[in-house]
Amino acid sequence: MLPIHVAKFGGTSMADAESIQACVEVVERQNNPSLVVVSACAGVTNRLVAISYSHTQTERQRLFDEIVDIHCQAASALPKENAVHHHLAQLHQLLHMLVQQAPDTLESHQRQKRDELLSFGERCSSRLFATYWSQTAADVEVADARSLLVTNSHFGNASPDIGKTREHCADLREQLSQGARVVTQGFIGSSEEGNTTTLGRGGSDYSAAILASALDAEQLNIWTDVAGIYTTDPRICSEARPLEQISFAEAAELATFGAKVLHPKSLKPAIESGIKVFVGHSRYPEKGGTLILPEPDERPSIRALARRKNQTLLTVNSVDMLHATGFLARLFDILARYDISVDLVTTSEVSIALTLDEEGSQANGLSMLPEAMLDELREFATVTIEQGLSLIAVIGNDIGHFGDISPWVLEAASPVPIRLICQGASRHNLCFLVADEKAENIIKKLHAKL
Repeated sequence: MLPIHVAKFGGTSMADAESIQACVEVVERQNNPSLVVVSACAGVTNRLVAISYSHTQTERQRLFDEIVDIHCQAASALPKENAVHHHLAQLHQLLHMLVQQAPDTLESHQRQKRDELLSFGERCSSRLFATYWSQTAADVEVADARSLLVTNSHFGNASPDIGKTREHCADLREQLSQGARVVTQGFIGSSEEGNTTTLGRGGSDYSAAILASALDAEQLNIWTDVAGIYTTDPRICSEARPLEQISFAEAAELATFGAKVLHPKSLKPAIESGIKVFVGHSRYPEKGGTLILPEPDERPSIRALARRKNQTLLTVNSVDMLHATGFLARLFDILARYDISVDLVTTSEVSIALTLDEEGSQANGLSMLPEAMLDELREFATVTIEQGLSLIAVIGNDIGHFGDISPWVLEAASPVPIRLICQGASRHNLCFLVADEKAENIIKKLHAKL
C-alpha cells in the first residue's frame, strides 16, 4: 500500500463551486491515499469573527445572511436534490441559534462561545468538498476533526495533545490505508471535556500538519493560491521567483517572519516527524511548487526575503539595569503573566528593546499591550512604544559567516532609519525594523542586490 498523504486546501481554494471542483481534480490525480483538510470558504471566518464581536442583532443577522449566501453559491453547481443542501441548512440553523444569543459578559465564556461559533466555517466547507468529491468518486466520508484532534482548553489559541490525537487517529489511519476517501476540518479540535476549540487564525495548516504526524503520513501537500514559496512577496517585487526546494529551517524562518503561504506553527509537527511538505497552486498544479525537506539539494547563503507588517517596538529603559542581576527576569515575568509573545530582543547597559506582533494579536481579538501590564513596567522603568513598523528578514544559511551581507542591508535601507537590528541568535536570518511605509522600497533594493 502507498504511504498516506495529507492534502490541505485554504479558503481561497474553497471560495466557490469552480474552485472546489478544481481542488477535487487535484486530489483525484494523487496516487497516494489522502486525507483532505479544508479551511472555511473565503470570507466566512472573518464574518464569523465579526459576529462574535458585534453587539447589534441587525449587524449579526446581516453577517449571518452573507455567510449563508456564500455557502449557497458554493453549492450552486450541485443538484437541488443533493443531500448537502439539507446538511448545510441544518448547520446554518444551529449557527443561527448562536447568532441570536446575546454576547456573554464573561471573557472566558466569550472565548468558548466564539470557538463554537467559528467552527461552523469549516464544518460547512468540509461538507461542500465531500459532496463535490463524491460526484467523481465513491464512498467519500466526512470525519469530524473534533473527534480526532485533541487540545487543551485555551479557547482561541488551543494547543494540541499530540499523543491523544495519535490515539484518536488510529481508526482513520487504518481506513486510509485501505483506500478510504476522507475529508475533515482544519482549524478546529476539541478539549478533553468535549468543548470545541480553535488553533488560532491560520491554524488550518497547523491542523493538517498535526494530523499528518498522527497518521504517520509521508507528505503534507498545502494547496493555496500561489505556486509555492517565492524569493520574496511577488506583489512587492515583480522579480521574485519561485523556489523549487528549501530546508525545514529556512521555511520555519520564512513562516515566522511573514511569509503568508505558511502558518508559523505548521512546520513544527512536520519537522519533528520528518514529513516532507509541498506547497502548490490548487488551480494550476502544473506550475509545480516548493518542496520543503530536511536537506535540500542546495543551501545558498541567501534564500529569500520576508516582511511582517504592523510590528510594535517596546523599549524599556532603567538605570537600575546597570550591572544589576534579575532585571531581565522581572521584565519577562511580567510579559509572561500577560501572555505577551516577544519576537526579537536587543539590549544595552540600561535599556531593552522588544518587538511584538501587533497583527497577530489583532487577529485573535486581543489587546496588544494591556494598560495594567504597562503600569507594572512603569513602576521600575521608562516605557516607550513605537507602532507602524515593518520587520524585514533576510533568510538563508550561515548568514553571520558572510561579511558582505550586513553592508548590503545597510545600503538598501539608507537613508531610512533602522529602529532595531538583530542577528546572531540564528544562523538563518538577519532581521531589522523600519517604518511600514518604507519597507517595500527597501525590499525591492535588497532583492535586486542579493
